[in-house]
Amino acid sequence: MAMAPSTSSTSEPGSAEPTARRSGGALPTLVVLAVLCFVVFGGYVVGDALSRPAGPPVTVGGVLRISPLSGWELARRLANPPGVRLTRGSGNLDAVTMPFVGTASGLAHEYVHRILEPQADRLSVGGLEAVRLGSGRVGVRFSYVGLFGKGQAAIEGQVTAVVGSSGAGAVFDGWAPQGVLQYVLDDIDAMISAAGFR
Repeated sequence: MAMAPSTSSTSEPGSAEPTARRSGGALPTLVVLAVLCFVVFGGYVVGDALSRPAGPPVTVGGVLRISPLSGWELARRLANPPGVRLTRGSGNLDAVTMPFVGTASGLAHEYVHRILEPQADRLSVGGLEAVRLGSGRVGVRFSYVGLFGKGQAAIEGQVTAVVGSSGAGAVFDGWAPQGVLQYVLDDIDAMISAAGFR
């Protein structure tokens, strides 16, 4: 005897009928994608605009020419040794020239003894490393930390020394309050690398 098919629908425990999902459309996904693209690629566009020379180059002693990047301005001219100070916020770049016959490492030591040590109460200087500028000229670089000025402010800096073929040396001293230098160091390195020096 055949059994009649059951008309009641029973489901096993734990099983559920699939429910239809409602799509909110592609708009939220597109908005998120647009924001991500702006953050990623917009940063490159803004960074590129800020890292371009802005304004005329600044010359020092007829030997050195440096082009301030966007946001950097000539704060003052330095007398002894002759040079300039470029500033952006708390970041500074002193670019000086001095007569010098010898090696770049000798010039770096001269700068420490003649300029940094007399101005600092405490000074810690790192080791020298070779550096190649955009012009192909090779120099040396070192970092320092010290207490400077009447207020004994902690300053950190990075010095790059280069000796030219004309019996002159150029020293670039990028400095800022301790903990701030890292935020302006890319700009400082770019200005040093692009500097013209005889």
